[in-house]
Amino acid sequence: MILSAKHLTKTYIDSDQTIEVLKDASLDISAGELVCITGKSGCGKSTMLHIMGLLDEPDSGELEICSKLIHSNDPSAPEVRNRDLGFVFQFHYLIEDLSAIENVALPLLIAGNSESGARKRAKELLVLLGLQDRLNRYPNQLSGGEQQRVSLARALANEPKLVLADEPTGNLDPTHSNEVWEMIRKLNRELNQAFVVVTHDVEAAVKATRSFELLDGRLIQLEA
Repeated sequence: MILSAKHLTKTYIDSDQTIEVLKDASLDISAGELVCITGKSGCGKSTMLHIMGLLDEPDSGELEICSKLIHSNDPSAPEVRNRDLGFVFQFHYLIEDLSAIENVALPLLIAGNSESGARKRAKELLVLLGLQDRLNRYPNQLSGGEQQRVSLARALANEPKLVLADEPTGNLDPTHSNEVWEMIRKLNRELNQAFVVVTHDVEAAVKATRSFELLDGRLIQLEA
């Protein structure tokens, strides 16, 4: 088991209103799974993902990553995030002054890899994602779909056990959205890479290993 989230609750206070976005939400993720979470806007999907990624803290509940009980305030949380988790967001958040290969190599350099080793790994990932002709292009020279593929490569740089993707196609047109979904499925299939994807795209979500709807704070598994 890569990740186990048990009985998560999370409440926000908005003016005089109490909003309970997670109520006893539980989810286990195994190696090689592609799991999608759908639900209405504002239902708590991103909150769930952020808690699983050690970017937010639940009010109650437990989170285990690689069989270790952990929370976002744990001293080891940054190391776990960098070593075991990869992140893809709706907006690519690429560094505009760095080329595609430099953006992907950056987390490897931060982790202490040599420049030559980091660039070699970055090139391998970009080639795998069909960007062999875009290695030295800057973000503003890439299409939206290409930018998101670079962010996928960056998420995979340190060989994480799990990639967490928050609406990775939410900012793309249908053509580029399909392109990114195909890349996610390719990585899941060929690299046995585990993903949890939060998405509004119900049609794409049903093609996952397992799909859930976050409804009234609880995860409901959808039929295949």
